[in-house]
Amino acid sequence: MITLKVVPLFGASTRSKSAVVTVQRRLNCYFEQRKDGDKTKIACYGTPGLSPAFQLSTPVGLPVRGWLGTQSSLYVVTYNQFQSVSASGSALFTASLTGSSAGNVSIAINAGFTQVLVADGVSGYIYTPASSTFTTIGASFPNGARTLTFVSNFFVAEQPGTQNFWVSNANDGSTWNSLAFAAASQYSDGIVAVDNLSGNLIAFCQLHTEYWAPTGATPVPFAPITSATNEYGLAAVFSRGRVNQTIIFLAQNREGQVQFVQLNGFNAQVISDADIENIINSFSTVSDAVCMVYGTDTHKFYQCTFPNANRSFLYDTATNLWSEVQTGPSVTPTRHWGNLSTYYAGQTLISDYATNQVYTMSANQYTDNGQTIIREVSTRHILSSFNRVRIPMLYLDMETGVGLQTGQGSNPQIMLQYSKDNGRTWSAERWVSLGGVGQYLTRAIWRRFGSTRDATWKIRMSDPVKFVITEGAIKLRQKVTRAAA
Repeated sequence: MITLKVVPLFGASTRSKSAVVTVQRRLNCYFEQRKDGDKTKIACYGTPGLSPAFQLSTPVGLPVRGWLGTQSSLYVVTYNQFQSVSASGSALFTASLTGSSAGNVSIAINAGFTQVLVADGVSGYIYTPASSTFTTIGASFPNGARTLTFVSNFFVAEQPGTQNFWVSNANDGSTWNSLAFAAASQYSDGIVAVDNLSGNLIAFCQLHTEYWAPTGATPVPFAPITSATNEYGLAAVFSRGRVNQTIIFLAQNREGQVQFVQLNGFNAQVISDADIENIINSFSTVSDAVCMVYGTDTHKFYQCTFPNANRSFLYDTATNLWSEVQTGPSVTPTRHWGNLSTYYAGQTLISDYATNQVYTMSANQYTDNGQTIIREVSTRHILSSFNRVRIPMLYLDMETGVGLQTGQGSNPQIMLQYSKDNGRTWSAERWVSLGGVGQYLTRAIWRRFGSTRDATWKIRMSDPVKFVITEGAIKLRQKVTRAAA
């Protein structure tokens, strides 16, 4: 009797350069390492779905251009409007931006939450909650700035097309000293964004990044930390995401390639692998990349979307693994609906890329606001020293009996396809049931795969139910072909 043999079906690669090397894919799912190895060392879970929170009262339902939340306040820019927003999405205060009505904006708030600044790439604006006033900052503000940050009691903004950044007066974004500027000039490329990390000012440039420490000097209260400079430039201004006291961003290196880099203190580490970098460097446009950040239990996720390429990627800081995410049933890769994130009133809010809908991420939500979420995992190449083998059975140990009471998902199905030619072509779909609600003894088994020297499988589910894979096993009959004497 030939028994089932547990095999390592799932790995960390992503189909990119060559299917002969790997056809692996993780779509709308992520891996979790189990330290005790109780039943498995690595479990596969479905990513959280988008749960509707509220709709913003914005002009003709347009999406968020930029926002900033605190524990008690939420500030949003859509179209040409700035709003202070209630917990239900209603506008408490509304004012107009005179400079622009499209493109991402930056919002920053000072200590004490007495001033909120907005930069839209044309002008700078200041909102004073105490007096409910919204005004354009005077000529001393570096008009054209796309980013703002507040660090060590000062607002800072970059001046595009130069190496300069400007600093406001202490805790006051309404006044900017004409002498309070400095140049991020350790290399000759221009500045594109400012940010802060661990109390230091970060100047993101086209081909390098500089750190500036607070000094208390005047008129510029920062000095460069020359030894901390790295040679990674910012390839997309709004790809910067703050995760676990680090900043992740889409970088451009000195060779002209784009990579994802994580700043942890003064350390800059490339976190994208060869597969992901091959994919993103094939895009004709990367400067439009935007990011959002959210978490579920110990997993803190950085999600980056390339709107022009219509693709979204997810990085899990708990495992350092990448996967793809998308909304909808398309078999062609497409983007996820989530666009920008902010923290407000104890939860992470996610904006829709096309509408004024605001979401939260929920591990118990199995659709994106009613839209289908496809879960797909493609396996490693399964071989036996390149000998021809016969595979009578494949078994996936999954969480079964997860069916819904009624409607789609009451009898959830999982689909499998297999390939014998290194993932170039795939078989017809084979469907099996995951069991109705409470049918916990249901097993996901497929039989009769014939013989091959290389086998790969594609597993796919579209029903709105819980998705968990713990392990995979196969039956294997091997026949060694002897060379002729």
